[in-house]
Amino acid sequence: MSKVGKYMSTQIFSTSPDKYAYEAVDEMYKNKVSALLVKEGGEYVGIITKTDWMFLVLKGECDPKKMQISAVMTKLASTIDENQTVAEACAIIESRKIRHVPVTRNGEIVGMFSVKDLEKYYLQLHKKTDF
Repeated sequence: MSKVGKYMSTQIFSTSPDKYAYEAVDEMYKNKVSALLVKEGGEYVGIITKTDWMFLVLKGECDPKKMQISAVMTKLASTIDENQTVAEACAIIESRKIRHVPVTRNGEIVGMFSVKDLEKYYLQLHKKTDF
């Protein structure tokens, strides 16, 4: 089975927990990504996704110009090693009901594996390249 490291995104985008939610969404939009890792003091402590933002902000539960990322982010709970299989990544995504899993090498985050990467893997597996 294929390894996560082959399909992950290697470019990591991050933000600070003391920035505001609207700044995170602006960063995601500028970088064409749907998640940012949250970094504090040189360590990744959480993740904020477009889904997090939509549920909290669009439902009117917070003002994106007043709510800090630290209050909106999800604590970083799951990672996967780059040598683990796509099936193992899929199991994490499904069991935790998440769309992004940070990928590690020797304990350091080196990329991100997302549902979008999973889709690309399955399309490639079935020889569908016209996506």
